[in-house]
Amino acid sequence: MQDPEDAVAAEFGLEGDPLAELNPQMKAIDTDWFEYYYSEIIDNKRIKEETKGHYEVSFRNWTEHMSQYDRHPTLPTERQVEAFVDACLPRMKGTQVRKKINHVKKVYEWMQQNPRFPHPTNYNPFLRVKSKREMALENESPKNHPKVELEELSEQVKSIKHVGERAVTVFQLKTGVRSSELANIRMEEIHITNPDVLSHYESMGTHDQLDDAANAVYIAPEESRHGNKRDSPTVIPLDDETRRVLIDWLLIRPDNDAPWLFLTQKGKQMKKSSLGHVWRKHWWPEYEFDAEEEFRSITPHWSRHWMSTWFRTQAGMEEPKVQYLRGDTMGGELEKSRSAFHRYVHMYYDDVESEYREGVFKLGI
Repeated sequence: MQDPEDAVAAEFGLEGDPLAELNPQMKAIDTDWFEYYYSEIIDNKRIKEETKGHYEVSFRNWTEHMSQYDRHPTLPTERQVEAFVDACLPRMKGTQVRKKINHVKKVYEWMQQNPRFPHPTNYNPFLRVKSKREMALENESPKNHPKVELEELSEQVKSIKHVGERAVTVFQLKTGVRSSELANIRMEEIHITNPDVLSHYESMGTHDQLDDAANAVYIAPEESRHGNKRDSPTVIPLDDETRRVLIDWLLIRPDNDAPWLFLTQKGKQMKKSSLGHVWRKHWWPEYEFDAEEEFRSITPHWSRHWMSTWFRTQAGMEEPKVQYLRGDTMGGELEKSRSAFHRYVHMYYDDVESEYREGVFKLGI
């Protein structure tokens, strides 16, 4: 009986095995690409020797598996990937098999991204098999975030010399906002009591949610600002250190009519990917962890974790107040009228403002 997916491919004139035509020429090239990838990529990464050893074993297991087929090991069919999974599962955990697949997949994806290789960018047999066999390859409990002490955090932030990059880093650490939310902040949604800044940015702090909130920022909920993932509208206090780095940034910010608080060097709205690059630039490779490592790599999301942990464990803030800062919960029924919405936000802001300002950590900047 014909496979239903193959039947669809035949009906529309599509190739059910898009890598097959590449096989003869790839086999004619006498290069072990897994050995090459290891020497050029893995061996130069700052990861544990034990982790490098896991890559070697995965590559060896994979090439031995593919040697039984008339197929280049970088051009497998989905069935060959599934056969590898089935051969591994009886003798190891699903998560261990998943890591082996991830190791081999990285070589394939490296080839996809390299224009000197013929591997198509719209087809990945490893991803397709991982999707189909998700339950068997299920992850274990999420890895922990790396522990960074306040002194170490302070030194890391002080080492950032770029004014804009230091401002976004401090802002995310102190407020816990997501990168998408930070990119979406408009000038009217932030207020800083500084005469030079206020005189230059006439729209600053004019949003009605900031009527009674000096030195604060308003973060809109997802329902009213695309890309913001928080359930709750939130006003967050800005402490003296956050205001200081923001003032430094605003005094050199590109002078155009763009409404966004943070802009690229070309004066465009920053994107989530740009903010991710800032964190990788200043935290990796020291805090870049591989799939085999104990911790997650430090990314912008880590700043939400650090801020939340500080207020819970060091400042002793009650959980509902931390949830308010993070925008995690609505915390009760909310009337639909604009006036009720305004009262709702400020009820929580008034509850957390003084406690936030007294308990927020200091970076010494």
